[in-house]
Amino acid sequence: MKKLVCGIDEVGRGAVAGPLVIASVVFKKSKKIPYNIKDSKKTTFIQRKLLFREILNNAYVGVGCIDSQIIDKLGITEATRLGIAQCISNNISRKDIILLDGNIKIDSKFKVKSIVKGDNNFVSIAAASIIAKFIRDNIMILKSNYYPNYNWKNNKGYGTKDHLLAIKLYGITKYHRKSFKLAY
Repeated sequence: MKKLVCGIDEVGRGAVAGPLVIASVVFKKSKKIPYNIKDSKKTTFIQRKLLFREILNNAYVGVGCIDSQIIDKLGITEATRLGIAQCISNNISRKDIILLDGNIKIDSKFKVKSIVKGDNNFVSIAAASIIAKFIRDNIMILKSNYYPNYNWKNNKGYGTKDHLLAIKLYGITKYHRKSFKLAY
């Protein structure tokens, strides 16, 4: 029996606003893996949109989403672990090994391998980064409609110069991470 690899990656860990989104991806058949998958940071929004659909059609996907209030309560490391547990649980595929981007350690009944820069070297992790980034970016674009002063449509909640200036001018929202005070 072929071993099924589950790639996991997160997006939003360093943002000052918005959720942390973690995705897990297990491809159904290796012949159906889109050839142009790469780390989400190396793709455009349009490329991610196309790849998002292609990945969903050819893989089992699970997602975890941790909002800013939970991040503030647990801290970013524990919030990441919680999101990883959610995305594993939400992925219905069998998982023989989990490849986790970064150096975070988790307790799991599965065999887990943490890989720094895994999104550059493993297609399942790169696919997870695309799923997580596409979902998180769209969440922030929607939230930007209600909070246009923060320019989340473009900065996606990260601490860019314009976002930090908006925080100084307008204060923080319920979507800002209050535990990230150094940014404001």
